[in-house]
Amino acid sequence: MLSRKISGDKLRRVREDRGLSVKAVADAVNRTPWNIYKIEQGKTQPSAVVYKALKAALDVGDNELVDDTVGSAA
Repeated sequence: MLSRKISGDKLRRVREDRGLSVKAVADAVNRTPWNIYKIEQGKTQPSAVVYKALKAALDVGDNELVDDTVGSAA
């Protein structure tokens, strides 16, 4: 389990900025499009293995995917 929460909105923005479909990302990380969609919608968090694969497939670092609102004052 990851110690930081992944932002589904950030994941979606990065994917869209790269012109990739949900299916293309899912194929790149060996998951179903539904799995990626659920992460983007904030309904689930990726495993450490999937998170690492997402970072590699999208060529991003932690700061581009981690939810920076967690733990901050609202």
